[in-house]
Amino acid sequence: MTPEIILEDGKCRCLLFPGLLQNERAEHWIEVLPWQQNEIRMFGRTHAEPRLTTWMGPAYRYASIQWSDTLFSDEMARLMNVVQHHASPEKKFNAVLANLYRDGQDAMGWHRDNEKDIDSQCIASVSLGSTRDFAIRHRQTGQKWTVSLQHGDVLIMEAMQEAFEHSVPRRKRNDTPRINFTFRHIVTS
Repeated sequence: MTPEIILEDGKCRCLLFPGLLQNERAEHWIEVLPWQQNEIRMFGRTHAEPRLTTWMGPAYRYASIQWSDTLFSDEMARLMNVVQHHASPEKKFNAVLANLYRDGQDAMGWHRDNEKDIDSQCIASVSLGSTRDFAIRHRQTGQKWTVSLQHGDVLIMEAMQEAFEHSVPRRKRNDTPRINFTFRHIVTS
């Protein structure tokens, strides 16, 4: 499958594989994963993350959240291998952060996946369930792109974490869940 190029800026690229995983059932993943709502500390304040999350991979920390080393389930390893086939072959994914957006009120603000433990050369994002916007913004110019991610879409971000930020904005009229799996390579010592 040939991807759509969402943006290309020097060595940075964002690619979309529409419907690549359309046969995956969001309801199944909602049932089988151990979702939790974490408390997150940002800008000196603690609040509940506006979504549910779970983790598989080496121990990892972001913001004030610490995930312990967790093995991949066979099902998640299968899904990761499909995504890996369409992503960068240089670095093998060894972790996934799963996000459950219960409705349009759950969101993710502007951020970069640039923690020191992440090899940010390639991050792959799988969307299952409800269609949601994925916003991208260039940090220097402020130029924005919005991609409407639908069920089964796979988005690949290559070398984007330094120059670009991304978010999942709130959508008041959306009352159905969306799952997002972000596959990445965590550098372990």
